[in-house]
Amino acid sequence: MSKNCKQPCVIACVTPQDSCIRLIETGARIAAEENLPLVVMSVFRESKGLDANSGGALESLFECAKKYNAQMNVYFNNSPALVVAVASKKLGAVNLVTGFPQEGSSGFIASIHEILPDLPITMVDENSNEFRMMPVGICSNI
Repeated sequence: MSKNCKQPCVIACVTPQDSCIRLIETGARIAAEENLPLVVMSVFRESKGLDANSGGALESLFECAKKYNAQMNVYFNNSPALVVAVASKKLGAVNLVTGFPQEGSSGFIASIHEILPDLPITMVDENSNEFRMMPVGICSNI
């Protein structure tokens, strides 16, 4: 067996907002149901960097991730969807948890779905309602 075998995981994508704690909590629940580890990920555009407000929110998100024994990764790249898609593939993600896109969104979720059409995506709105984007041919009892 190859040493490069990846262990499946659930990934929660967050932005530097305290409201993203709901994404970590949803990811933790899904990971627990699947008996998998949770990975929390945030991608900042290199061109914008990290400001003081973002740092405080990231600290709260880090503490929440730690509560669920999740590793948290922060990346700086001007192509966030590509970074998340590559990391999802490398880490063996079986589900990607994101916020629910608002009107006029950047197309982040659509881009990831285009790159990784077989990856289930769970979108969580501001009221913690879940919406799932499942690959074609996958049935769910939800």
